[in-house]
Amino acid sequence: MTWELFWRIVLVGVVAAFAIMSVLVTVLGARDIGKLLKGLKEDEEE
Repeated sequence: MTWELFWRIVLVGVVAAFAIMSVLVTVLGARDIGKLLKGLKEDEEE
């Protein structure tokens, strides 16, 4: 294994991890904001 191959593997792994985390934060964050707004609307109606 050469250093170039090693760093390519590391780069691909880091980019993949970043992509997965970005999707998770976006999806789960949007869900939480939806819950927050729904809760505020329910509180306002009471």
